[in-house]
Amino acid sequence: MRILVVFASKYGFTEKAAEKLRDELVAGKHGVTLVNLGKEEPPGIEGFDAVVIGGSIYAGFIRPEVRRFFRENLAALTGKKLAIFICGGLENKAEEQIKAVFPREIYSRAAAKGYFGYGVNYEKMSFFDRIVMRLVSGRKENQFCLREENIKKFAMELE
Repeated sequence: MRILVVFASKYGFTEKAAEKLRDELVAGKHGVTLVNLGKEEPPGIEGFDAVVIGGSIYAGFIRPEVRRFFRENLAALTGKKLAIFICGGLENKAEEQIKAVFPREIYSRAAAKGYFGYGVNYEKMSFFDRIVMRLVSGRKENQFCLREENIKKFAMELE
């Protein structure tokens, strides 16, 4: 199966999660194309059997590059096997957030839905983002919580 994984990452954590997913899918003998929508244009989706769409959540919204991708490709995506994932700090609200940030047409057809964890790297953040994150989280140190077991389960559900 040829799989396109498109994602957007503001500070790099979602990119690490997408790379881990790629590694899991390749181990399962799939051809995987990984595209960071914040840095490159995605190829046409016609040549892929499945499309995985993911991104980080900030203030309840998925990255704008991801929203643009599913808006521009909604008709073509309806004929593909789909999977969706998010990264963000509110694990206890992950399912609610996934449902809120993806269009109903994509959410309802997704073979796999996943929460891959969160990362906070204050050195990479803008001044404003550092202030907001410290207020919201109550923490001042960097955090890294990659949910590898969720990624493995997601990859198996996609197969």
